[in-house]
Amino acid sequence: MVKKLLLFMVFKISLAGAFAQQNYWQQQVDYSINVSLNDMEHSLTGFIKIHYTNHSPDTLRYIWFHVWPNAYKNDKTAFSEQMLENGNTKFYFSSPQQKGFINQLDFRVNEARADIEDHPEYLDIIKLILPSPLVPEGQIVITTPFHVKLPDNFSRGGHAGQSYQVTQWFPKPAVFDKKGWHAMPYLEQGEFYSELGNFEVAITLPRNYVVAATGELQNEEEKQWLKTRSTFTWEAIRHRKKTKSGSYKTFKQLFPISDSDTKTLLYKQANVPDFAWFADKRFIVNYDTCALESGKIIGVYSFYTPAGQSKWTNSMAYTKKAVRFYSQSLGEYPFRNVSIVEGPPEMSGGMEYPTIALIAAEKDKAITERIIAHEVGHNWFYGILATNERSFPWMDEGMNSYYENRYTDAEKKTDTSWFDAGAFDRIS
Repeated sequence: MVKKLLLFMVFKISLAGAFAQQNYWQQQVDYSINVSLNDMEHSLTGFIKIHYTNHSPDTLRYIWFHVWPNAYKNDKTAFSEQMLENGNTKFYFSSPQQKGFINQLDFRVNEARADIEDHPEYLDIIKLILPSPLVPEGQIVITTPFHVKLPDNFSRGGHAGQSYQVTQWFPKPAVFDKKGWHAMPYLEQGEFYSELGNFEVAITLPRNYVVAATGELQNEEEKQWLKTRSTFTWEAIRHRKKTKSGSYKTFKQLFPISDSDTKTLLYKQANVPDFAWFADKRFIVNYDTCALESGKIIGVYSFYTPAGQSKWTNSMAYTKKAVRFYSQSLGEYPFRNVSIVEGPPEMSGGMEYPTIALIAAEKDKAITERIIAHEVGHNWFYGILATNERSFPWMDEGMNSYYENRYTDAEKKTDTSWFDAGAFDRIS
């Protein structure tokens, strides 16, 4: 009862403040994206169509865009400088092949060509100059092709060999609210603020890749194929290759060979601030359903490699338990699916995206359970409320950590020694 009363008081205060502000408004940004993965060049080729609705009282003459893959373009970005300030030189000393960028942008607004201007300080922000002003309650359609060279996974996204973590990957309008534009560079330490919208994303890639993504997969044949992946096995294969000098060199084939045939997968999700997807030919897939108190049934997925299988034994049970706990504590989970995905080997902790989270499972099952609960919990704060995490991290991380601790108390897990093990370093 105390828990419910506390929650009621917090939201009552928040709502009172919101209603006290007359004429509240929020922009609507809907996306249709087609993207193809080239797993030889570790690159994406895409085309994006954005339906932008101006609910503000202001006439807009430009829109700031985040082009965050450019955070990995060179060692002069805000991301690179922050990494150095924190004592991490891995990106600074990386090779050009390990870096990433976005290019081949050619913007059209309602089919008319639109110019762009560079941000005066940040490589990963650009200004789209609208060919004609966008009046209040006006709508425009913005389109552009784009090409992304995925970096090595230095921070949240990129690739580790042919394992792909495709996050912050498409041109995205910055938030425009009552305080103006929130054009911000990508940072390792510091999260996000994005407009809510609807996503339709079509992903084309070699047929034997397993994809985990935000939202609901629309391909019924692919859904059935994923259910066959629960018993998939793969071990790195050792090969001996003769060198020019006549000697032999042993090397490992870490990934299955990509199919020559491709497939296109369609995902849809309404009313979320972002879209992320992950692809790996080695993924085992577990699937189950979870019944909530109202009777609503949601799909639950976990994706992980055979090498990490022992750490993921209870992942489905942990995910369902977290969804039920947060649903009972904060309101029913509003989406139709929830997924957790194994992160790259160097990752620790976890990172959330709408309906899906990247997880670094630990040998200690209590730590793994807590990481999963934390990342699943972000769906209620980051995923539903989409607050300004960069300026007000307590609204997401703070509130979510509070309920994560309540979850831990409810499960009678009082051992907090795992905090000292560094597992919290990359929980976001």
